[in-house]
Amino acid sequence: MSESVRIGKITGPHGVDGTLSFTHALRKNTRFDQWDCLLVELHPGSYIPFFIESIRSISDTECLCKFEELDSREAARALANKNIYPSMNFTVEDVIKPGIRRQIGFMVYDGDRMIGEVIDVIEGGQNEMWVVQYGDKEVLIPSQADWVEFIHPGNKMIKMNLPEGLLDL
Repeated sequence: MSESVRIGKITGPHGVDGTLSFTHALRKNTRFDQWDCLLVELHPGSYIPFFIESIRSISDTECLCKFEELDSREAARALANKNIYPSMNFTVEDVIKPGIRRQIGFMVYDGDRMIGEVIDVIEGGQNEMWVVQYGDKEVLIPSQADWVEFIHPGNKMIKMNLPEGLLDL
């Protein structure tokens, strides 16, 4: 499983029948309807396949998905905030960051503390960065997946867990 790349995160239940929503960082025209399953990381290093009964995109970065095994809101809620990975039978292209430029105007939070607005991005290389207006100065914050708790496109919000001292550089 070390070769696979996290494609997103389950955000929670949608409705009462076990349907759930998830955010992803793939191309906006990704054909999820051709996938057989998603791997859900129930515990660190534990990737369990959940077979897709139905799936549909509701935005460029969010989908609604009904897994065959889930039939209640409570069952879907148990998967909230779990990372998801592509099926081992499907090759994912253009994973992570194809839409980083779309995040200009988003507000960045470190935990519950608002840092500032993304005013630009620096693309290229492996470590793309957000340029964030932090008080009266601009700071560079790497869009490193380990530091991102979630990105909420609807609220234009990026919630992170930044290393201590990063904003002092």
